[in-house]
Amino acid sequence: RSATQQKTSPAHQPGERAAPKAMGKSIRCKEKKRLRTAKRQRVDAMICTPREHAHHESLVKLIEGRQVRTTKPKNAFRYPNEKDAVFPQHTVMKPIDFRSSNLPMAGYTFRGNRRKYDAEQAEYMKNVAKTHPKVEVLAGGGVVLAATGQKISKDEAEMIATQIRDPHQAALAANPATASSAVEAAMAEEPQPERGIPVPEPQNVTNATDHSRRPIVKDQQRVKRTAEKKPRSNAIGKKGRPNPAAPAPAPVKKKEKAKGGDKMEE
Repeated sequence: RSATQQKTSPAHQPGERAAPKAMGKSIRCKEKKRLRTAKRQRVDAMICTPREHAHHESLVKLIEGRQVRTTKPKNAFRYPNEKDAVFPQHTVMKPIDFRSSNLPMAGYTFRGNRRKYDAEQAEYMKNVAKTHPKVEVLAGGGVVLAATGQKISKDEAEMIATQIRDPHQAALAANPATASSAVEAAMAEEPQPERGIPVPEPQNVTNATDHSRRPIVKDQQRVKRTAEKKPRSNAIGKKGRPNPAAPAPAPVKKKEKAKGGDKMEE
């Protein structure tokens, strides 16, 4: 061993055993699986769930006819003279904290932990799994009006742009319609059915012929059409069938076999 290895290697007393080395964790490790579940719960609570709620509210407004289309304000760097021009600001969001010390469910990911709890314990664990901080903005965010230099949110900037460009939509946004009024307005816009000739109600007559239905006619030509379109069988070869248009073949003369040679004259 070199002098460098002798200096860096720990000195062991005679009779002592070296400390065991820690082995790597597989992707199938139960502890890592539970830790990933705790992190996924935090992402769902802070990002996915609020986003899905916002989409659901937007769809409900669209279904009930209460949706208001706001106008996007113009960029002040390109259109500085517009009334609704704004300077967009970069938003610095607080990153999600996945450290085990700040993740309550990470304390229950140790090996040998019970997976089944009593009623009170299950309720406590359910509340612990829902304990997450809110999303915070560290710096920036919103927009700055080019006309006044006031910092406002993006929703307020869109409402100002809507008031300037589309006053009708701005009025609808100021006085949003309720679900019942939206349904009444939709019913009023639907055309009313025209009144035609009154149809007498059918009477309960037994053993009567129903002339309102078209009679069912049996298709007699179906079997013939099926037979015409049916492919011909290939069971019989083409070699065994003679061609009647071909000329008759000429008779073939058989050659006579030569008899034995003449005897040699003495």
